[in-house]
Amino acid sequence: MEITVDQEAFLDGLQRVALLAERKNLVQVGSFILIEARDQKAILFATDNQTGGRFEVPCEVRTPGKTTVAGKKLHQLFRELPAGKVSLTRLENGSTRIERERLMYDLKGIDPDEYVGFPEIKADYSFLVSLEQIAGLIRKTLPFVLDDESKPMNGVLFHRVREGSTVRLNIVGTDGHRLHHGTVLLGEDAGFDLAGQTESRFILRKKTLQDLLHVLDLDLKSGSVSVEVVVNPKYATFRWGGFYYYTRLLGTPFPNYRDAFPSQFNLGIECSRSLLESSIRRMSLVSDKKAEIVFSWDARSLTLSTRNEEIGESTETLPVFLKGSPGSLVFNTDQIRTLLQVCQGETMRMDAVMDTDPAKSSSMPSIWSCAEEPDSRYVIMPLEAAD
Repeated sequence: MEITVDQEAFLDGLQRVALLAERKNLVQVGSFILIEARDQKAILFATDNQTGGRFEVPCEVRTPGKTTVAGKKLHQLFRELPAGKVSLTRLENGSTRIERERLMYDLKGIDPDEYVGFPEIKADYSFLVSLEQIAGLIRKTLPFVLDDESKPMNGVLFHRVREGSTVRLNIVGTDGHRLHHGTVLLGEDAGFDLAGQTESRFILRKKTLQDLLHVLDLDLKSGSVSVEVVVNPKYATFRWGGFYYYTRLLGTPFPNYRDAFPSQFNLGIECSRSLLESSIRRMSLVSDKKAEIVFSWDARSLTLSTRNEEIGESTETLPVFLKGSPGSLVFNTDQIRTLLQVCQGETMRMDAVMDTDPAKSSSMPSIWSCAEEPDSRYVIMPLEAAD
């Protein structure tokens, strides 16, 4: 194999697939990138046996063929090479020679025939979604999903629902105490259903979506871009531009997220997100490691309070709009801070179902939303009712 590539274009492809080759893999092949040269393009491919990425880069193909290079080192090297034309040649000893004018590097590889190629993924169903929208909802969802892959709720649910001519994609993540539900309106011409199904769902690992989001972010400034999502019982593939990303699906069950949202509320509170976030940030300096904060409200104000026996206590009062009766709830401070960090609008709203007996604790979830971001809503379970 012998090709000549543009350093910037090749680096753009490498930063999309090299992430999959930078992990510590038990299987040696997982640390290499496969480069296949044909039809005046270089096809870059990396996999960790659960996920894989492929990107096509235009190039001058002098000799078609394949080679493999340690992905992390190749990425690091191209980041340091000066702009311009770079040649890559597979040598008889299996190494790949990289040359740029007076610069020459030989990087070792493995036999390309040992490399498992991109699997053929036939679609059971497929749909299109805006890159900007899906990236935004994934970013909001990931903080609410467990990092521990040994736990059952370490995945994100993608639930596509057709209601008449309307098609929606629901993206949901939860750790059992918190939940984010985001929705994207796909529209009549944005999705097609090859199996004739009216509803479809699949679950992806948190780590998988962190990698996908890394690549999606590279194209956020490229204008209006659609991502094609292709799914079958084993795999999901995300495709846009010259990039293909596939991953195995999680087979774990997912709770019915619709049950977390009451149909009616008897409490509604609206306040400034920035004021609430600033207050909690200041109060955290006093509460320190104490993870509880008390929300108390009346007709005109919301009072936040927390106490640390070793440091002291703090109280702040914010103006609010209230629909309902005065009351109070206790929340986990970190959970509220995470919520406020992922929201970008200015008006926060909390809805809840409060027990009519103020002496009883509320075991119902509180539902949070941001007026400027109507496509997302959040569930936060109160710890207990304050005295």
